[in-house]
Amino acid sequence: MEAEIISVGTGLLLGQITDTNRPYIARALHDMGIDFHHQSIVGDNEKSIHAALKLAVSRAKLIIMIGGLGPTTDDLTKQVVSQFINQPLIPDSYTLSKLKKWHDDVGIEMADNNYRQALFLKGAVPLKNDFGFAVGSFYQNSIGPDFLLLPGPSWEMEPMFDQHVLPLFAKIYCHGQVLSSLVMRYFGIGESRLSQLIDGLIVNQTNPTIKTYAKKHEVIIRLKATSSSENKANNLNKKMATQINQLVGDYFYGVGEHSTLEKVVAQLLQEEEKTIAMTEVFTRGLVQSTLQNVVSNTELVTGGFNGMSALLDLTDDEIELSGDNGAELVKSLAKLTQKRLGANIGLAILAEKPESIGHQEYVNEKVWFGLFDNQQQLIVTSQIFAKNHQDNIEEATFVALDLVRRHLIHQDLVERA
Repeated sequence: MEAEIISVGTGLLLGQITDTNRPYIARALHDMGIDFHHQSIVGDNEKSIHAALKLAVSRAKLIIMIGGLGPTTDDLTKQVVSQFINQPLIPDSYTLSKLKKWHDDVGIEMADNNYRQALFLKGAVPLKNDFGFAVGSFYQNSIGPDFLLLPGPSWEMEPMFDQHVLPLFAKIYCHGQVLSSLVMRYFGIGESRLSQLIDGLIVNQTNPTIKTYAKKHEVIIRLKATSSSENKANNLNKKMATQINQLVGDYFYGVGEHSTLEKVVAQLLQEEEKTIAMTEVFTRGLVQSTLQNVVSNTELVTGGFNGMSALLDLTDDEIELSGDNGAELVKSLAKLTQKRLGANIGLAILAEKPESIGHQEYVNEKVWFGLFDNQQQLIVTSQIFAKNHQDNIEEATFVALDLVRRHLIHQDLVERA
């Protein structure tokens, strides 16, 4: 099986938008054993799309088109493919109902061009869009290559591909084998260090396959297993996950394609029926806002101070520049925060005076973290960050969330690796 991937969008062509979709799909095709030797980007132009299709059908048995499924006049992908293979576009009843309901719910009249988002290729499998409106299409062609049409926004494309396309591909192109994917998430360890620790498993991998990916603040491992049944494939992944976490489990925080550290912390707070409050002298409310964005119960976060120095009758500068007694200050802040805001957990974050390391963009910043709960449990720790100030703030936010997570599951702190 030879596939070809074509991204459609003038913004991609001009470099105004970074195309993350083609690499995402390329990795998945490789893991499934589907070959591909060509990828391309074309603009939102009918002639260009047609020319790309003409070239692709001469050398591929599966053509994957990404983007151009929306409602505007420059969203041309499915219209051009429809003409190219002489198959009309028809409405998907589920998507059309979803579109109409959304417009009714928000009290906005549905524009005529929104109807275009519900159209898919006649004879194709309509692919449900769980995070948008543009329906996808998978068309098996009896007289030529198969076509897969996917939406362009990555937050729509990725879940559609993972949840709805991969099972189809496994059944059709992998001889009836079931493909199961498991995403494992790690914080506090870099990709190079993690890969080194599990190198023996990577070198000897067969089924499932093991891939590591570095994100901005974390590392993920993607396991993909194939078997004759979903249960057997899932068990292969679970067995490998156990072996991996015997080596790097101290940094493991959760599973799932769309899981995040803040979602895990919010879920734990909910399960443990705990509330949290914070004083953020260094992160200036970022921990609180990050958590509040994902909590379903708004009462879990009882409030916070964004560097409000009234807690200790000191100025913010005096707190932030206090290098000799950071541990004592953060301990006091955590205790006062828990007490005055009536939460189960009080969290405090402050930094010592930053030190330049020879480049204007980069500073050494030692940040103190304190956690105190109503059971009189106290945790105080510190970490040095050495990127630009904003990156240091973001990294400290994740360290703070991980501190709360570890406290809630009674897991020891570990050194950054």
